[in-house]
Amino acid sequence: MQFVHLAGDFETISARMRFRAGHFMPESLLISQFDALEPLADDERGVTLNVVSKPSTLVGEAVDYIHTSQRSVTA
Repeated sequence: MQFVHLAGDFETISARMRFRAGHFMPESLLISQFDALEPLADDERGVTLNVVSKPSTLVGEAVDYIHTSQRSVTA
């Protein structure tokens, strides 16, 4: 299993949430989400990507990471 952790600072995520009409999660819960969030541990396979990048860039980086890490495991 591999993780792709999309990370961003509180201000960025909060601003994005304010622009989402009808989103299922109220912005008031964001603080508790940040408090509970655990970044990837050293023993967890994965990559952390910054959400300030464009979605297409994030997808490309995630796919590149997965392909690269699979090659290193099978080599």
